[in-house]
Amino acid sequence: MTRLGNALVFSGVLVAILALAWQLGVLPGSRYEIPAPVAASEVLAPTVTTVTSTPGPGLAVEPVPTPTVAPAVVASPSAVPLLTPAPMVLAAADADDRAEAASPGGYAVRLVIPAIDLDTQVKQGGIVRDSHGDLVWETLPFVAVHYGDLTSLLGKPGNAVIAGHVVTIREGNVFRLLYKVAHDDHIVVWDDLDRKHEYRVVDAKLVAPSDVSVMAPTSEETLTLITCGGTFDPVKREFSDRLIVTARPLGAE
Repeated sequence: MTRLGNALVFSGVLVAILALAWQLGVLPGSRYEIPAPVAASEVLAPTVTTVTSTPGPGLAVEPVPTPTVAPAVVASPSAVPLLTPAPMVLAAADADDRAEAASPGGYAVRLVIPAIDLDTQVKQGGIVRDSHGDLVWETLPFVAVHYGDLTSLLGKPGNAVIAGHVVTIREGNVFRLLYKVAHDDHIVVWDDLDRKHEYRVVDAKLVAPSDVSVMAPTSEETLTLITCGGTFDPVKREFSDRLIVTARPLGAE
């Protein structure tokens, strides 16, 4: 009985070894296949790998399906849209100043001050000699005078000076009511390029006739109106002062 038991045990161990060897593909007639790798740019249909063998006595081998692997989708470099950056526009820090400097200035042709019902023609003037041979700033009858070539043009940085008579018998009184203007009153001047320049009054004062500082250049755009003021001396035939009205472009500080 002991020998029979040992034989049965040995037989069982041998069968187990043979079954394991069959599953591992060691025995002739058995086969084990590794699935092909999935290519990055391809989509492969699911494949099923079947283990085939010649069944031995008492051993049935069923086909073993290979798990389906989802393909990895990776776009080729050419399929990736390239983002084209918007062109960078660089501007100089003083671009506005350059544009203003490049813009041509204008010679005044018309001046309007609604607060005093003034609407006058403006002509260009310069420096001329008076009846005594002295050099004086030119004035013209019945109109205002812009010294565009000697002070500044409209629309440009600088001091654009316009003068006019206050009370005369033969040359008119275009600036007769200039003394009535108040702070923030509106002044409109048109130039020879048909452009409209708008200003507001920021100052009004009397100065001595010899004070020419009021006509000096300024770093910012300024409009200066000049006429006579103060007391009239019938002997000297002149006024004691000059009335100066200063204006700045609308919107300027």
